[in-house]
Amino acid sequence: IDYKDIKGDLHCHSNWDGGVNSIEELVQTAREMGYQYLGISDHTKFLRIEHGLDEKKLAQQRKEILRLNSKFESNPPGSPLRVQGNWKFRILQGCEANILADGSIDIKDEALRKLDYVIAGVHSQFKMEKRQMTERIIQAMKNPHVDILSHPTGRLLKRREEYQIDFDKLLKAAKEYNVALEINSYPERLDLNDQNIKRAKEAGVKIIINTDSHRRDQMRFMELGIAQARRGWAEKKDIINTQPLNKLLKYFK
Repeated sequence: IDYKDIKGDLHCHSNWDGGVNSIEELVQTAREMGYQYLGISDHTKFLRIEHGLDEKKLAQQRKEILRLNSKFESNPPGSPLRVQGNWKFRILQGCEANILADGSIDIKDEALRKLDYVIAGVHSQFKMEKRQMTERIIQAMKNPHVDILSHPTGRLLKRREEYQIDFDKLLKAAKEYNVALEINSYPERLDLNDQNIKRAKEAGVKIIINTDSHRRDQMRFMELGIAQARRGWAEKKDIINTQPLNKLLKYFK
């Protein structure tokens, strides 16, 4: 993978939750970076400290994203989202949902179904024993609406070790349930690490490189995630956000 291969970032937080910038400000930076699309993935309701969005607020945010997309699409404002179309730029709505202790997701399936994609991640109870943590994450990946597992091993460099997890079982489940594993480019995470990236590639599991930005200047961290992918021998074909918009939307559908 080359440093110019990424077509968009699907893990950015706006000021709807714990982020600093508006969606429109994030879009401005994404367009300056030459992206074709940007995914807004705000936290959901379990993370109260991050002002996580509930089902009602996700629906309100979707209306705002549709309004902003009317500036970039060739279709009339408010028209249904389509896989095909002459898009100049597209804002996608996702979320970063929380994987609860029992493996369930903290947002109702009815709300998840309306999103363009769903990221899920562990944000609590990090010290579960290995079997329990593995089962917890696999249970979440079985949810048919979950597309991406964020910062899959949970490490924070020099602050928190990885979860105790059976990574081989995680890879098998990711392959079976078609869940992409994230390379989180945030400097404190760089998760997946290089060895696990290589294992994911060898297992035929798809990867996505995201920044987990909470402010627009952090979107430049993408180059760190690409460097991490290269360390793990990942190729362009392994990484879903090297695809142009139409192909990415088909992938999620």
